[in-house]
Amino acid sequence: MNDLLSIRGLETVFDTKRGTVKALRSLDLDIHKGETLALVGESGSGKSTLGLSIMRLIESPGRIAEGSIILHATEDVDVTSLKGGKLRRFRWKKVAMVFQSAMNVLNPVMRIEDQFIDALEAHDIDKSEISGRIDHYLKLAGLGPKVRRLYPHELSGGMRQRVNIALALSCEPDLLIADEPTTALDVVVQKEILKSLNTLKKQLGLTIIFITHDISVAASVADRMAIFYAGRIVEIGPKEEVINRPRHPYSKALLSSIITLNTKRGQDLISLKGNPPDLITPIEGCSFHNRCPSARPECLKYKPVESLVSSDHYVECLYPIGE
Repeated sequence: MNDLLSIRGLETVFDTKRGTVKALRSLDLDIHKGETLALVGESGSGKSTLGLSIMRLIESPGRIAEGSIILHATEDVDVTSLKGGKLRRFRWKKVAMVFQSAMNVLNPVMRIEDQFIDALEAHDIDKSEISGRIDHYLKLAGLGPKVRRLYPHELSGGMRQRVNIALALSCEPDLLIADEPTTALDVVVQKEILKSLNTLKKQLGLTIIFITHDISVAASVADRMAIFYAGRIVEIGPKEEVINRPRHPYSKALLSSIITLNTKRGQDLISLKGNPPDLITPIEGCSFHNRCPSARPECLKYKPVESLVSSDHYVECLYPIGE
């Protein structure tokens, strides 16, 4: 399968007064062309940090300490080495990001069309193309041309998020990173946004990384699903496999904590006890062992590695569920 992006040994850290927090720990990941990969995990697990690392938007006191992010374009390019104009052209032209707070992204004192013009001119789009691109991508995102002349405060939350999606796509990137794009939107608007993303993916041949803490939302858009825990991916595979046959105890606990159509009347939901590990302190063995109901002494000596459990389904566990 062709890969658009390959990540190897990625470590993103934050220097604090208490010490160095390893938000991503020696992370490996391949992103396939044309897929939607959902990154799922609780707050602080590292999924948003990965999105920002790919975009090279990690700010001080954070930094990418080790590893590579290889974009497979006409030639392989290590994103971690890009600087200046090359980095600017990479952002939005190759990889673009939709953030969760639309109002914080859009400039409140600029009309929508002016924000498009600024972004397109900054990325060397020919001026004769700009007006047509604005109309085209607003239409693809489900918005009419009248939106061009409006200010962000004149739009609903769902419309602002659609503007963000259109803006991110206007430079025609290969990869779109959507970080909790439906947060704070009502259920009906959430469904419309997710439907729009699925439609745009098919129409434009997009590759999408979809970041969320909500497994049900991930299930509605994903081809593959990656479960994050303590700065690493502990399980990754086809959506149906991960949801219906989770092999990592953390994945199973996540899925058992939500109500689905398969939840039986009177069935108790599982709530994980304890807290994720402190990422300042070096982690010995499996990072989940202190919360795992199946933990064994040898888990403390386990060196985390991906193990293939079925076709394109990997788990980072010494004793996967079902074995």
